[in-house]
Amino acid sequence: METLKDPPMAPQVDSAADGFQSHCDNGSSDTTVLPEHHGVSPNDGQLRRSGRQHPSEVVSREQDILDELMRPLTEQQRQNWTGWVELESDPALFNFILREYGVKDIKIQEVLSLDDEMLTFLLQPTYGLIFLFKYRDSDAVEDEQLEECPDHVWFANQTTTNACATVALLNIVMNIPLLDLGDQLGDFKNATQSLKPASRGYEMSHNNFIRTIHNSFARKMDMRNADLTLSNEAQNWSKARPKRSKRNIATNGKSKKSADENEPGFHFIAYVPIEKEIWRLDGLQERPINLGTYHHPPQFRNLLLTVKGPTSGDWIAVARENIYGRIEQYDEDGLQFNLLALCASPLKTIPVKLSENAHSILALEARLDKVKSDWRAFFDGNEFPAINKPDLAYGLSKELLENVRTPDAALSTIEDQGTDPIRLLELYRHWMSIQSKLRANYMEEVASIGQENEQAARRKVDHTPCIYSSVRALAESGFLKGIVEDVQGADAWSR
Repeated sequence: METLKDPPMAPQVDSAADGFQSHCDNGSSDTTVLPEHHGVSPNDGQLRRSGRQHPSEVVSREQDILDELMRPLTEQQRQNWTGWVELESDPALFNFILREYGVKDIKIQEVLSLDDEMLTFLLQPTYGLIFLFKYRDSDAVEDEQLEECPDHVWFANQTTTNACATVALLNIVMNIPLLDLGDQLGDFKNATQSLKPASRGYEMSHNNFIRTIHNSFARKMDMRNADLTLSNEAQNWSKARPKRSKRNIATNGKSKKSADENEPGFHFIAYVPIEKEIWRLDGLQERPINLGTYHHPPQFRNLLLTVKGPTSGDWIAVARENIYGRIEQYDEDGLQFNLLALCASPLKTIPVKLSENAHSILALEARLDKVKSDWRAFFDGNEFPAINKPDLAYGLSKELLENVRTPDAALSTIEDQGTDPIRLLELYRHWMSIQSKLRANYMEEVASIGQENEQAARRKVDHTPCIYSSVRALAESGFLKGIVEDVQGADAWSR
């Protein structure tokens, strides 16, 4: 998947960027390559007296830089680096990052369409949407009449480049009621609850724990490219700054493209339902935007007693209108978009459904005992193993079984069957079939998380040094030139 870039920020050049820029400047491009005599340049002494580097020293210096870049990145280097790399819009990657942060009971899935039919496939409850789009200069314009960020909305500005994916993620999870954020993020939320959005963003960008996990899949080359890009943006910003008014700096400084950029960057923003209101949280905007109100659909209220959070009912309809409005602005450009949903994890919702199912089956068994005491003879216990007690293999704890009650709809269904044993037995088979599917779905989700973790472990391996060593060996042995000529010849022949 193509790497998706953040729009340029007002650069904050740190020591890492400064160091890399000076590292590159040591190989000055104005060094003249002079003819050599018996391995020694006739003007070698002049070069030394003038303080300029000999061409051979420049080549050696460049090779040293390249060799350093090709060394595998250590975890200590990752933690010590103060920059942020670009992230792909990949649900598996985002899920892994949230688990590393310590966030529990959340699953991110891709939203292929906002049509009503496709929304039925979204896991429930749905806590928020992350919308990815190509950022343009006009997106920096803000409505000065917007209210300040309310106290009950946790919103952070993006204060460093390449951080918008994590900013969007945290702007959602920090606003989910009763969500287990883990120790580190929980402490961070408490420490920043009283701060202004800009201060929250600053604290986030300087938080080693948050930044290091964001950079989990960074390669050394990614880090150096980010440093160099930041350094170049700082230079462009410094040159352009005197020509701008204070007003322009305040509104456009974080997102304005430098003159030498041909393409705008991609940007993540969040849509979040908070206390029956829909908010658009864009880290590059000074304030959050209230899009309207919503209400919980009645059919999900019983589930919300155990799994806190809104469903995708009315709130996504409100967010969808705003998203479609933005997409229509870009129709003529043929730009692509991406949408991710933060939902309750099946490892959280399935145990609730299993518990409701278990209570329903117990109520049905009690009715069958009264109607036909020998009804169990019609079933093979191995074929229909019922769950009626705690089973942590499926997330069923004693506390959960005690807190979840039999759904009113299930009790009504039992009453509708009357005292007909055949109808009651058919209902029993149906509910046991539902239980079997729920148990299978739970185990599938456990396996899916294992696969995501394995995928993440593979992605953390940087194969660049191995590839570089192989290509360099081919070049030094003379084979690479022949391979290139063969490929070029084959390409010319095919044309």
